[in-house]
Amino acid sequence: MKFHDPCNYTVQLPRAGSGNTHKDWYALRFAETLLLRAEAYLDINRPDLAAADVNVVRARAHAKPVSASNIDIDYILDERARELYGEEWRLIALRRTGKLIERVRKYNDNPLCPGAHIEEHNFRWPIPQIQIDLNIDAEFPQNPGY
Repeated sequence: MKFHDPCNYTVQLPRAGSGNTHKDWYALRFAETLLLRAEAYLDINRPDLAAADVNVVRARAHAKPVSASNIDIDYILDERARELYGEEWRLIALRRTGKLIERVRKYNDNPLCPGAHIEEHNFRWPIPQIQIDLNIDAEFPQNPGY
Protein backbone atom coordinates (compact mmCIF):
# COMPACT_ATOMS: atom_id res chain seq x y z
CA MET A 1 0.00 0.00 0.00
CA LYS A 2 1.38 3.41 -0.91
CA PHE A 3 1.40 6.12 1.72
CA HIS A 4 1.25 9.77 0.67
CA ASP A 5 2.91 11.98 3.23
CA PRO A 6 1.56 15.51 2.94
CA CYS A 7 4.42 17.04 4.97
CA ASN A 8 6.49 19.76 3.35
CA TYR A 9 10.01 18.34 3.64
CA THR A 10 11.62 21.65 2.69
CA VAL A 11 10.26 23.10 5.94
CA GLN A 12 10.21 20.14 8.31
CA LEU A 13 12.22 16.97 7.81
CA PRO A 14 10.66 13.82 9.25
CA ARG A 15 12.06 12.62 12.55
CA ALA A 16 12.66 8.99 13.45
CA GLY A 17 9.49 7.48 14.84
CA SER A 18 7.27 10.35 13.67
CA GLY A 19 5.26 8.09 11.34
CA ASN A 20 6.50 9.81 8.18
CA THR A 21 7.93 7.48 5.58
CA HIS A 22 8.59 7.14 1.86
CA LYS A 23 8.39 3.36 2.02
CA ASP A 24 5.43 1.11 1.32
CA TRP A 25 3.84 -0.39 4.41
CA TYR A 26 1.84 -3.54 4.95
CA ALA A 27 -1.87 -3.32 5.65
CA LEU A 28 -2.33 -7.10 5.70
CA ARG A 29 0.08 -9.87 4.83
CA PHE A 30 -0.91 -12.84 2.70
CA ALA A 31 0.76 -15.15 5.22
CA GLU A 32 -1.46 -13.75 7.98
CA THR A 33 -4.53 -14.38 5.83
CA LEU A 34 -3.46 -17.98 5.24
CA LEU A 35 -2.85 -18.55 8.95
CA LEU A 36 -6.26 -17.08 9.83
CA ARG A 37 -7.86 -19.37 7.28
CA ALA A 38 -5.94 -22.32 8.73
CA GLU A 39 -7.51 -21.51 12.12
CA ALA A 40 -10.94 -21.45 10.47
CA TYR A 41 -10.32 -24.80 8.77
CA LEU A 42 -9.28 -26.24 12.11
CA ASP A 43 -12.54 -24.96 13.64
CA ILE A 44 -14.56 -26.94 11.09
CA ASN A 45 -12.43 -30.06 11.65
CA ARG A 46 -10.47 -29.87 8.40
CA PRO A 47 -6.84 -30.24 9.53
CA ASP A 48 -5.88 -31.29 6.00
CA LEU A 49 -6.85 -27.89 4.61
CA ALA A 50 -5.32 -26.13 7.62
CA ALA A 51 -2.03 -27.95 6.99
CA ALA A 52 -2.15 -26.98 3.31
CA ASP A 53 -2.41 -23.28 4.21
CA VAL A 54 0.32 -23.52 6.85
CA ASN A 55 2.55 -25.29 4.34
CA VAL A 56 2.20 -22.43 1.84
CA VAL A 57 3.57 -20.11 4.51
CA ARG A 58 6.31 -22.56 5.50
CA ALA A 59 7.34 -23.16 1.86
CA ARG A 60 8.01 -19.45 1.35
CA ALA A 61 10.36 -19.61 4.35
CA HIS A 62 11.97 -22.83 3.03
CA ALA A 63 10.79 -24.74 6.11
CA LYS A 64 9.79 -28.39 6.15
CA PRO A 65 6.09 -29.07 5.52
CA VAL A 66 3.83 -30.13 8.36
CA SER A 67 1.37 -33.01 8.15
CA ALA A 68 -2.33 -32.70 8.95
CA SER A 69 -1.87 -35.01 11.95
CA ASN A 70 0.48 -32.47 13.56
CA ILE A 71 -1.80 -29.45 13.08
CA ASP A 72 -3.63 -28.05 16.08
CA ILE A 73 -4.30 -24.54 17.35
CA ASP A 74 -1.03 -24.52 19.30
CA TYR A 75 0.93 -25.31 16.14
CA ILE A 76 -0.81 -22.53 14.23
CA LEU A 77 -0.15 -20.07 17.08
CA ASP A 78 3.51 -21.05 17.05
CA GLU A 79 3.62 -20.58 13.28
CA ARG A 80 2.02 -17.14 13.69
CA ALA A 81 4.75 -16.27 16.20
CA ARG A 82 7.47 -17.35 13.79
CA GLU A 83 5.98 -15.69 10.72
CA LEU A 84 4.51 -12.51 12.19
CA TYR A 85 7.03 -11.74 14.93
CA GLY A 86 6.95 -8.03 15.63
CA GLU A 87 4.08 -7.44 13.19
CA GLU A 88 1.03 -8.45 15.18
CA TRP A 89 -0.35 -7.97 18.66
CA ARG A 90 0.19 -11.41 20.15
CA LEU A 91 -2.31 -10.61 22.89
CA ILE A 92 -5.11 -10.35 20.33
CA ALA A 93 -4.31 -13.74 18.75
CA LEU A 94 -4.10 -15.44 22.15
CA ARG A 95 -7.39 -13.91 23.27
CA ARG A 96 -9.14 -14.81 20.02
CA THR A 97 -8.09 -18.45 20.30
CA GLY A 98 -8.78 -18.70 24.04
CA LYS A 99 -5.13 -19.49 24.80
CA LEU A 100 -4.11 -16.33 26.66
CA ILE A 101 -4.33 -17.63 30.23
CA GLU A 102 -2.86 -21.04 29.35
CA ARG A 103 0.11 -19.62 27.43
CA VAL A 104 0.96 -16.94 29.99
CA ARG A 105 0.90 -19.53 32.79
CA LYS A 106 2.93 -22.04 30.77
CA TYR A 107 5.67 -19.72 29.52
CA ASN A 108 5.83 -17.16 32.35
CA ASP A 109 5.94 -19.43 35.39
CA ASN A 110 8.75 -17.59 37.15
CA PRO A 111 8.45 -16.87 40.88
CA LEU A 112 11.01 -14.07 40.48
CA CYS A 113 8.68 -12.27 38.08
CA PRO A 114 5.40 -11.62 39.90
CA GLY A 115 4.17 -9.38 37.08
CA ALA A 116 3.67 -12.49 34.93
CA HIS A 117 1.01 -13.79 37.33
CA ILE A 118 -2.36 -13.95 35.57
CA GLU A 119 -5.87 -14.74 36.73
CA GLU A 120 -8.98 -15.62 34.72
CA HIS A 121 -10.38 -12.09 35.08
CA ASN A 122 -7.24 -10.70 33.39
CA PHE A 123 -8.61 -12.00 30.07
CA ARG A 124 -10.48 -8.68 29.88
CA TRP A 125 -9.28 -5.28 30.97
CA PRO A 126 -11.19 -3.15 33.44
CA ILE A 127 -13.65 -0.68 31.95
CA PRO A 128 -12.56 2.86 32.82
CA GLN A 129 -14.83 4.29 35.52
CA ILE A 130 -15.48 7.41 33.45
CA GLN A 131 -17.02 5.23 30.71
CA ILE A 132 -19.31 3.56 33.24
CA ASP A 133 -20.30 6.95 34.69
CA LEU A 134 -21.13 8.36 31.24
CA ASN A 135 -23.79 5.66 30.74
CA ILE A 136 -26.34 7.43 32.93
CA ASP A 137 -29.53 5.69 31.80
CA ALA A 138 -28.03 2.24 31.31
CA GLU A 139 -26.82 -0.44 33.66
CA PHE A 140 -23.19 -0.76 32.70
CA PRO A 141 -21.40 -3.25 34.97
CA GLN A 142 -17.66 -3.47 35.43
CA ASN A 143 -15.93 -6.52 33.97
CA PRO A 144 -15.75 -9.36 36.52
CA GLY A 145 -12.77 -9.27 38.86
CA TYR A 146 -12.30 -5.51 38.85
